[in-house]
Amino acid sequence: MMTSPAELDIANLPPYVQSWSAVNLPGFVPAVLDNWRRNFGELPETFSLVACPQAEVNASGGLPLRVIELTDSRVRIKQFTSCHRLYLVILIMGEDAEQRREEIQQYLSWSEGYDVEIDNGLPQLRFVEAVEERNDD
Repeated sequence: MMTSPAELDIANLPPYVQSWSAVNLPGFVPAVLDNWRRNFGELPETFSLVACPQAEVNASGGLPLRVIELTDSRVRIKQFTSCHRLYLVILIMGEDAEQRREEIQQYLSWSEGYDVEIDNGLPQLRFVEAVEERNDD
């Protein structure tokens, strides 16, 4: 089922994140999820989502090895925003999605993390965390 840009609900999004959030842009998340569905089928009812600017990944020398280890290529989606900025979006599925989301985000500057629940075909997002500067330890 395709989703329309107006059908996105984000809970707990702080105003300071809302000011720079790509996930909050109209049509961004529905485009990512529709892209997944076209290529791989239906999504699970619950999963986690991380989004960060691809420019930040490039500036740090590429995707950190630990992020690659915690994901696979089909869940790492590149999507342009309506203002032509390329974003990396990672869908994290499975029972350990929350722990992997938390670890993945520590390696991605300007990332935003969400828990997602698909309710009657519509995504419901709950903001979990924003990381402005990645962990370089």
